[in-house]
Amino acid sequence: MNKNHKRHMRKMQAASEITPKSDETKSIAKKNLGLLKKKKQQEQQPDEKTKSPSVNEDAGDELNLGGDSSRPKTALQQAFLARLAGSRFRELNEDLYTTNSSSAFERFQKNPELFDQYHEGFRTQVMSWPINPVDVVYKWILSVNRSRPKEEQKSSKLTIADFGCGDAKLAEKLLKIKAPGSGKSRARKRRKKQKENASDEKNKNEESSSDDSSSYAFKVHSFDLVANGNPNIQPCDMSNVPLEDGTVDIGVFVLALMGTNIADFIREAHRVLTPDGKLKIAEVRSRFESGAMEESNKDANKSSSKKGGRDQKNKGKNSKFTYSSKRSDDSLLKEFLDVMQDLGFRCTKKDRGNKMFILLEFEKTGKSPSKDAAFTAKTLASVVP
Repeated sequence: MNKNHKRHMRKMQAASEITPKSDETKSIAKKNLGLLKKKKQQEQQPDEKTKSPSVNEDAGDELNLGGDSSRPKTALQQAFLARLAGSRFRELNEDLYTTNSSSAFERFQKNPELFDQYHEGFRTQVMSWPINPVDVVYKWILSVNRSRPKEEQKSSKLTIADFGCGDAKLAEKLLKIKAPGSGKSRARKRRKKQKENASDEKNKNEESSSDDSSSYAFKVHSFDLVANGNPNIQPCDMSNVPLEDGTVDIGVFVLALMGTNIADFIREAHRVLTPDGKLKIAEVRSRFESGAMEESNKDANKSSSKKGGRDQKNKGKNSKFTYSSKRSDDSLLKEFLDVMQDLGFRCTKKDRGNKMFILLEFEKTGKSPSKDAAFTAKTLASVVP
């Protein structure tokens, strides 16, 4: 008998010796096996009371930029989210300033989530402003409408085109305004007809007709790169809006002169405006008044000069725009107004009453816009308020 055969026989003998021979031994083995499985499960899944929260769970709560959370966020988490949204806003803002409008439209149409990310950051910026320029333009439009004869206000709506409307807040406000007399006159007619007609059905019809859209004072066209479910927004390229020639009474650009082909936006506004139409532009003052920025950097410039100019690269990087009438340089604004003149618009009013924004009002000159006129990068530099 060779060695391999002997080894095989020993293994067989050992196996027969440990094989259960009775029901009792089988029961004991089964019980021991159950205890081993239970112990293994406890090792893999520790008690909930002693389990520490995972990093992924906390990170999910902190980095959730859009979803609802059942737990309120801490002040630190809220500050982190605001900083993250602001950083993303500045990145997208710079992209929009340095991109042709047709390319921006194509990009945002393919990635509509960028629109939400941009305006989430924009809304954060607005909260830090002393006043929202949209509110200023809204009040100005109301004053323009009030200046029209009463009969004209009743018979025709004022048509507004909001270029680069964002969340279409201007349309949201204007579309709540009823035409003069639409409420009282309709109420009188309704009461009179209720006395003449006893029919409940007719009374319901009269009630529903009082809320017809014809009773509103404004018709608003709001344009931006993406609608994202907002019924007031018409997505399009700002240089090619879906309107007929001469159909708009007031054109509006509120912080919307963004892109490398801004002159095309102005030409498009000229096309859709009526001969006596108005154009309103609200922009950050630092885009036109470089001298005001130098005033706020005065102390920083002095300190850098003492160090031999080694901090020149960082000059103005952390400065905050502050208007100074004594040091304001109007050369950039003059250049802008000259280009607007070439594009068929003359400036009729400059409003510098706000410390952060400048509001410019234009009317048509009667001349066709120049095809060669263009804004330089110097004239309209990218500035985030």
